[in-house]
Amino acid sequence: MRLPSIFAVFLLLNLSTMGEELVESTGLWAVDGDTIVVEIAGKRDELRIMGIDAVERQGCLGKEAVEFAQGLITRTLWLELDPEKGLERRDRNGRLLAHVFLAPVQTPGSSLAVTLVREGFAKLDVRDVKDIWGEDYFDIRYTPWIIHAQILAALERQGWWGECDPLLDADLVIAAIKHWGNDEIVYIVNRGNEVLDLAAGWALTSHPSQALDFGRYTRELLLPPGWILRVHTGPINSGRKGEFVVNREAGLIDWYWTGRKIWRREGDVAQLIFGETVVYEYRYPER
Repeated sequence: MRLPSIFAVFLLLNLSTMGEELVESTGLWAVDGDTIVVEIAGKRDELRIMGIDAVERQGCLGKEAVEFAQGLITRTLWLELDPEKGLERRDRNGRLLAHVFLAPVQTPGSSLAVTLVREGFAKLDVRDVKDIWGEDYFDIRYTPWIIHAQILAALERQGWWGECDPLLDADLVIAAIKHWGNDEIVYIVNRGNEVLDLAAGWALTSHPSQALDFGRYTRELLLPPGWILRVHTGPINSGRKGEFVVNREAGLIDWYWTGRKIWRREGDVAQLIFGETVVYEYRYPER
């Protein structure tokens, strides 16, 4: 499958970012796919990698996820800590929350979260998010990298998106949902070998209350193999209902659904429906 050129643009434009100063640490062992033990200034601490949720240790590919993480982290690691709380930023289980890098620079290639997601061992997981946060806010700073890695993993049926996915055979899938801010985005990808006309009976639903029937707004909406459809909702999209823009060079379609927020409900399920059949569903985490 030819990957859309949007990913080449993404890599060129996002080689590095200005995050917080990095703290050097030593990775000791992986507890599971998203939790590791590190040593900082001679003190051991359990750390939860920010922005992701890994497959369960006892679940499908859980053992492989731990082994993969273990192979990456037994080395010098660089941590980006919360600029306000530092080492005091903890989750409800007392684990340190931090962004983790495999090199002393913040890039997609050095991000441990991105690497785990790209291999299909983890997914985007942003909790307790606030709509007022700017794009560079600590908690969500690297979500664009994670989302792009997740789209690639979904396209290639890697890990979580392969043998662990009960809807593995689906060609049209929801690869990620950015469920916060004034521009909510659902990322839908065609990972099959045929062009799909989404106006011919396809709908996207926020189960069970909201539904977008593509055929209601256009007679034809063609999504070729490897292409991405981004469905936008939220205040920034007011006045653009039913409008869509096709970028053939990037392999990308932007569809503007509504100016209202759709993906607000905690632990909700987004579904792709063809006729009356649920073809794919994606559960997104709590806000």
